[in-house]
Amino acid sequence: MNTKVQDYSTTFKTLQKNMKWKVSDKRILMTIASIYVMNNKKLDITKLLQLADKIKSRASLFSSMKSYPRFTTSAMLDVNFDDPEAKISSLYDYYHKLKQARFKSGTYTYIAATILLTNEPHPHSIETLIQKAKKIYDGMKQEHGFLTNEGDYPLAMLLAYQERVDYIQHIEAYYERLAKNGFRKGNDLQFLSHILSLKEDENPDNLVNRCLHVSDRLKEAGIRTKTMYYPVFGILSLLPPDVFHVNEIMDMYDALCAEKDFKWQKDMNVLMAVSFFVNDKLENKGLAETSIYTVLETVIQAQQAVMIATMAGATAAATSSSN
Repeated sequence: MNTKVQDYSTTFKTLQKNMKWKVSDKRILMTIASIYVMNNKKLDITKLLQLADKIKSRASLFSSMKSYPRFTTSAMLDVNFDDPEAKISSLYDYYHKLKQARFKSGTYTYIAATILLTNEPHPHSIETLIQKAKKIYDGMKQEHGFLTNEGDYPLAMLLAYQERVDYIQHIEAYYERLAKNGFRKGNDLQFLSHILSLKEDENPDNLVNRCLHVSDRLKEAGIRTKTMYYPVFGILSLLPPDVFHVNEIMDMYDALCAEKDFKWQKDMNVLMAVSFFVNDKLENKGLAETSIYTVLETVIQAQQAVMIATMAGATAAATSSSN
């Protein structure tokens, strides 16, 4: 079994044993486990839970940090900092700065604050990045009012780190090209367009064709084309063509599906298999010397942010319906 899959399974079991009464959605624990595995960090469950309690103690009465998102936030701080507890004040400070810039209260704004925190230092000031992210988000909203919502805050924040100025037009060009090639319009296609737009030195038609190739190869291997998989098509399209090996991805996917804990989580298993595959390539294939390394690091971070946001959104919806 692939080392990452093995570590992921072991980490998940530790989380489930210690947190099954705290977190009802297994996918949140799967996401947390992936954060540790992809950052090559061993889970210290006591440290994680203490950090989550510290974050909760600082939260206001109706804050989402009183609920499940504090655990994913704790994991992100833990894998990125030697002294994660010392960063809690900055997390809340950045969150309030985002709110002052008219980002709405809630989990997605906390994720955007976490991105700011984990990408320090940066030549631009925090205020400049926040204003740029808001401008990008407003541009997205203008183009796709019905599709764009708070769930796009993390992506807008990641895009703010890029130096490109014509982002919205560039993203739109990909969106229309992909739609003409059979991809269904919607939020997932918007995310895929964002991913492809990060590769600034590539001919757009080439990337769209690579995307179609990736989709076809996965379909041939037994992975049905679902809109929720669009982001992973984008991630794989950014890899140099000679690095993309569908058999390696399917081996990881099959290994995940063979695990009793993950047997019924096929969609998550697709996302994880691709994430682990790309993570492996970044570590082992000498891509660190190429411009694609930074782009792929950003995209993997975006994919994790979207997964965390999706889990948070699903959990919030379930909680409100039960109330």
